[in-house]
Amino acid sequence: MSETRNDPFYVGYLPLPGTLAPVVKAIIGLGIVAAIAFAFVLSAAQSDPGPGVWDTSKIYEIEGHLTVAPYPILHVPDEASPNKTRAVLLVSGLKFGVEDRTKAMAGKRVRAKGEFITHQGRGMFALLDDDDAIAVVSDDSRAPPTKQLGEHTMVGEICDSKCFLGVMKPGSGKTHRGCAVRCISGGIPPIFVTRDANHEPTVYLMVDHQHQAINKAVLPFVAEPVAAQGSLEMQGDLLVYVVNPSKITRQ
Repeated sequence: MSETRNDPFYVGYLPLPGTLAPVVKAIIGLGIVAAIAFAFVLSAAQSDPGPGVWDTSKIYEIEGHLTVAPYPILHVPDEASPNKTRAVLLVSGLKFGVEDRTKAMAGKRVRAKGEFITHQGRGMFALLDDDDAIAVVSDDSRAPPTKQLGEHTMVGEICDSKCFLGVMKPGSGKTHRGCAVRCISGGIPPIFVTRDANHEPTVYLMVDHQHQAINKAVLPFVAEPVAAQGSLEMQGDLLVYVVNPSKITRQ
C-alpha cells in the first residue's frame, strides 16, 4: 500500500514548493549580501597598487648616453631635470634584462625604440625585440656626474623594478614574491623601496659594494621587510643604494 506524503520536496526543474520558497530566497539574499561585504573588506585591506603604467599604446624613440654596468641605463637629456638628464632603465618586454644586447654600445650615444613604463616620474623602457631597436648614434657622449650622499641604514622592501614601476599591480609584497624572484633572476634590476608616513614610496636602484649587479645576492630577501646598510649615490637624477649583501637583514 502506497503512502501519500505532503512534505515539501524540491525538484530542480519544478517550481519551488510554497513553504520552501521564502527560505531559499532568504538564504540567497543573505549569501549575496555576505559576498558583497566580504569583497568590500578584502578590497579595503589591499595596498594601493600605485600609479604605475606600462604604456603599450604607441612606440617611443629616445636617445641618450648609454651606461651598461651594472645595469643598462639610458641617460636622456631633460632640461626640466636639475641634472639636465633623466635616467631610464632598459629592459626587455619579458622578464629579462638587456645587458647582452647593449654591452657593445656602452659609453656611446644611442637611440632606442620601445615602450615606456613609468611610476611617479621614474621611467623604464621596454626595448622592442627588433634588431634595430637600439643602435649607436655617435661615440661622442658623456656620462652624467655622480654625487656621493653618505652612509645610510634604511628599512624597506626589495622589489623588481619592472613590475614595481608599472607592469604589475601590485608590484610589491608577498603576493608578488614569485614573480619578483623570476624577474630579478632574469636580469631585471632590483630596487630598494622605502615608504614615508603616508606610505609614499622612494625608489633606489640597488648595486653591491663593488658597484656590480646584486641580483643573485638579494633573492632570499625579495618581498620581505628588510634593513640594509650602505651608501647612497646620485647618478644624474637616479638614486643608487650601494649595499654589501652581508649587511641586509630581515626585520
